[in-house]
Amino acid sequence: MAKHPDLTERFLKTMIEGIAEFKANKEKSFAVLTKHMRSASDAVLDETYEQTKLGMEDVPTPSLDVIKTAPEILSHQYPQGKQTDANLIIDTSIMKRIEQSGFIQTVYKK
Repeated sequence: MAKHPDLTERFLKTMIEGIAEFKANKEKSFAVLTKHMRSASDAVLDETYEQTKLGMEDVPTPSLDVIKTAPEILSHQYPQGKQTDANLIIDTSIMKRIEQSGFIQTVYKK
């Protein structure tokens, strides 16, 4: 991320656009789910869509609580992992810049 902030920003913007499209276009999203969950019933696909939609944040920012679990899990194999400060892993500066630029509001107004 530090070496390629422009690439990271483009990736995050693409991810935001994908989330917005998923939320705004149920038919298209349903078609994708159908393709990847071939044997699922329409009821299961609909529930999957609704639950996934609820779980997607408009501004996908890493959660400190979630990030804290990674060193904890890794510490089973690498004991020094417990000493990792999760605050050093998270960098939300690019997402903040994207949000402040108005990009996210523009995407969700489409």
